[in-house]
Amino acid sequence: MASADHGTGAPTLYTAEEAAEILRVKRSWLERQSAARKVPFTMLGGAYRFSLAHLVAIIQMHEQAPDPLTEIRGLEGRAPRRRAPQRSSSRESAPLRPRPRNGPYRAT
Repeated sequence: MASADHGTGAPTLYTAEEAAEILRVKRSWLERQSAARKVPFTMLGGAYRFSLAHLVAIIQMHEQAPDPLTEIRGLEGRAPRRRAPQRSSSRESAPLRPRPRNGPYRAT
């Protein structure tokens, strides 16, 4: 999208509604971000206005780079499982048994 200057040398300024539509966000989100001074804007006549440069800056501010570990792991998306350490046979212990239940379900 090129910035039209209509022959006057002035850049095109978009309203909050138009800018929100271009960015595909809610107008209220864009206005809250502007009021909190988290995104660039121009204030004209008490209304938020956005130039093409502002919209590009907003997009770049919210860009997320991929996690380097995700690229290393590949498509599986998780780390390989670790094996539990094997017990040595020199240390003998009784096998584990579940605890008896408490309450009305306790076997008698």
